[in-house]
Amino acid sequence: MRKETAFIIGFLVLTISTSVAIWTFALPNFKPVTFPQVASAVIDVGPMHHQRALEKDEVADLNKWLDGHKSGWGPLSRTPPSSGDSHLFLKDAQGKDVLTLTLWTGISAADWNATVFVESPDGSWVRAETFSNKDFAPLRLMVDRYPFKHSSFP
Repeated sequence: MRKETAFIIGFLVLTISTSVAIWTFALPNFKPVTFPQVASAVIDVGPMHHQRALEKDEVADLNKWLDGHKSGWGPLSRTPPSSGDSHLFLKDAQGKDVLTLTLWTGISAADWNATVFVESPDGSWVRAETFSNKDFAPLRLMVDRYPFKHSSFP
């Protein structure tokens, strides 16, 4: 075998194996997220962490919102400016924690407005997405049903 042929074969093996390795790790991030059916939820709002259980109509709206937003969720790529303005702790029909949604409603930093984190109860799986004001409106309505004093920017 000539040196040129061996070099070309080696180069192809290196580039193809590198591409396969990268796509093996990247491909799971491109799959749509599947959300479980939520039976109940508790919302934690504001800097004083006022909590209340979501009403049945709010849980139905939340399930509808989750069903309509399964794509576009990416891994956390930058450090958030705070721990979020509100948290939704979601439970299934058996009362088991299934997800936590962390919402940024606009008091932390302007570039984090209408941003949602979805994470597993143990924190091992986190996905983030920033939405338009129209898409974020149902979640903002849940937060704003319980009035709280908004803090200034950090």
